[in-house]
Amino acid sequence: MGAGVGMGIICGIVWAGITYALSFYYLNLLLAAGAGYAIGEIISLSVNRKRGTGLATIGGVSVSIGYLFNLWFLSFLLSVPFIPFLQGLDFINIILGLIALALGIYVAITRLR
Repeated sequence: MGAGVGMGIICGIVWAGITYALSFYYLNLLLAAGAGYAIGEIISLSVNRKRGTGLATIGGVSVSIGYLFNLWFLSFLLSVPFIPFLQGLDFINIILGLIALALGIYVAITRLR
């Protein structure tokens, strides 16, 4: 559990930094898939390549934590409060963010199942 949460936090911060430096609409989808793969791989390595439903759940939760840290750190980089930052996003960014989150969770789960 600790490896997944730690990797989720690290991936979230790196994800926010790349999003801040290169802001393309669809880059978020690639970063989410990469974060899901990295989190799934680290969790898999930490338990000696075991697989199972419990590990897949930990991977999905870790990607969600990474996404929340992405939003939090991105709001810190843009110097805006966290909650108004979420409310200020337009509809396309919200939808793409949720699709990216789902893609990252899917990749992490398939790595661990």
